[in-house]
Amino acid sequence: MIVDWTGEFDRWLTRAEDQGGRLLAVVVALLQALAELPARPTEESATFKRVRQARRHELWRVAHPFEPDVAVRIICWFPEDDRVVLALIGFDKKPIGDVFYASASARGEALVDAWLRRQEGGAQ
Repeated sequence: MIVDWTGEFDRWLTRAEDQGGRLLAVVVALLQALAELPARPTEESATFKRVRQARRHELWRVAHPFEPDVAVRIICWFPEDDRVVLALIGFDKKPIGDVFYASASARGEALVDAWLRRQEGGAQ
């Protein structure tokens, strides 16, 4: 699977790279899990779950097993071709909990809409 990402995700990833440590290690592991997918998930697992709050697009969250210091999540979307996954938003939910999913789904769907508009317009 080819992992692509939005500008918003890129800015978050840059901050994670600057911070380093366990946060960065978990982010890299989650991106690797996405890259190793043979196709979009068809069933939920501990690592891949649908974002239930999303209504217009099928968003997925990528998560790791419990760790006391970080709770990284990546919100992603799989375009139709099954060769690419688009990482939309990354965050550490440890300090904020599950409340973030409602706003992440709205932001994620808006990012998917913007990506689709760019694709229709021929921009790469």
